[in-house]
Amino acid sequence: MATVATPGRRGGRSRTIASRHSARSTRERTLRSPARPLAVEPRPGARPAPRRRPADAGVRRPSPSRRPATPGNRPPTTGRATTARPAPRRTLPVALAAVAVLLAMGTVLLLFVERRTADAVPAAMTSAPAAPAATAPPASPAPAVVTPAELARCPATATACVDLVARRAWLQHDGKVTVGPVPMLPGAETFLRPPGPTSSATPTGSFHVLWKDADAFSSEFDEPMHHAVYFAAGGIAFHEGSLTTSSNGCIHLSAADAATFFAHLRPGDGVTVF
Repeated sequence: MATVATPGRRGGRSRTIASRHSARSTRERTLRSPARPLAVEPRPGARPAPRRRPADAGVRRPSPSRRPATPGNRPPTTGRATTARPAPRRTLPVALAAVAVLLAMGTVLLLFVERRTADAVPAAMTSAPAAPAATAPPASPAPAVVTPAELARCPATATACVDLVARRAWLQHDGKVTVGPVPMLPGAETFLRPPGPTSSATPTGSFHVLWKDADAFSSEFDEPMHHAVYFAAGGIAFHEGSLTTSSNGCIHLSAADAATFFAHLRPGDGVTVF
């Protein structure tokens, strides 16, 4: 501040005013400047006191907003050790709820399976039985063949041949078999040879066809003799008859074989029984 010099008494007053202004300026500067702390020598072995930052006069820091602690918004950590409270566990209620849902689904599935089974059982019981698996028919037996020994015992001039032991008969021409051999059943053996009156055995030897009668009937034994071909005395003939019950001397043939012999044999054809 400038000092105005005035003559005489006014000059002394001016100096007084200037000194007052100077003292006031010094006091203001003293109040404005912060007080410096006195330097104190530290004791040996003592920790140095931490420096204090000057407080910002007239500046208010905004208080931090209280937000929930999230991974992206966590409050700043301080130097003090803090113990975080554990979050309440919610795994047990979730597990119980999952178990309840599984039990409910299992119950529904079990009821559905039982319903389907109950519906399928009556249908299976009322359904038609399955057809049996087709089986291959048994192989037909090989056709019978006249042995060379049999051919040797029946001359080539004979048309019909009968083997009483093997119980089969056949037809031939010039020594070659044309029909058979076929099964037959001779008369019962009573160890009495014909012409004994009580004998029922078929006679053996060489014979010739005498006559034929398709609808012959035995008045002596009261039995039919279909397709009878007579070839020996006493009414001995080929005819249709049982293959399990012996005759009274005739040769029994099946119905088909009797018809075949009847068709092929003619009066005068040779017959050999051995």
